Amino acid sequence: MTVASIDGAKRFEMDEPPTSFPATQPDGSPLKPITRILLERRATISFASDEVPDDVLETILRFGAQAPSGYNLQPWRFIVVRDRQNRARLQRVAFNQAKISEAPVVIIGVGLKESWRKEAERIFREGARRGAGRLEDVEQKVAQAVKALEQERADVWVTRQTAIALTTMMLVAEAYGFDTVLMEGFDAEGVRREFGLPSDAEVVGLLAIGRMRGEEKPYPGRLPLCEIVFKERYGEPWTEAKGSPERRIQKADMSPDER
Repeated sequence: MTVASIDGAKRFEMDEPPTSFPATQPDGSPLKPITRILLERRATISFASDEVPDDVLETILRFGAQAPSGYNLQPWRFIVVRDRQNRARLQRVAFNQAKISEAPVVIIGVGLKESWRKEAERIFREGARRGAGRLEDVEQKVAQAVKALEQERADVWVTRQTAIALTTMMLVAEAYGFDTVLMEGFDAEGVRREFGLPSDAEVVGLLAIGRMRGEEKPYPGRLPLCEIVFKERYGEPWTEAKGSPERRIQKADMSPDER
């Protein structure tokens, strides 16, 4: 495609960043700040039957779509499964995990290993139209992206990208007071067959969203930073920062679950 034809091509509409979304949790409570989200989120073992409101679900999906991806190619697709019979079908090809039929919403996260190629020019052109690059460089950028990604294993690359989007959805759900679990246990071919996935689809994960039933899982602990973080090179111990007292979060300002 020539520069002239790119310039004269029909504008492809794409979503803008979300600007209208619920300002509180459904019960009117404030949205959780990111620190509480990261400290309180747990993988949910069992779900109650409480529904996820449509506006909250739409917000979870919209913010998930804002997740970063390599070259902004967004090689993910998501199937929202809410119908009881369809959740039962999904449960049968996911090792019969009860939480799939319990949760009111399960999102199947899929990475497309080849179909992104058809979208690459459209995405780069739209980016240039919005100021992220120049129209005359679109063809070159597409070629560079294709060349670079041909050096990657397609299944690994789309899994990385889609996992970021699923994680974003999981954290947004927590902000609105909903519980989640991201499942890796499923028969990928069974999911492909039951839900009509294209041949290049990589099933990345199943994200169940709802309200927890039963007691909160206890905090399981994390390895200390001195064992998992290194300074400048592998094996060089990381030294924990010694911040001034006024910059540290005081226990009195934290919820009991955060202490």
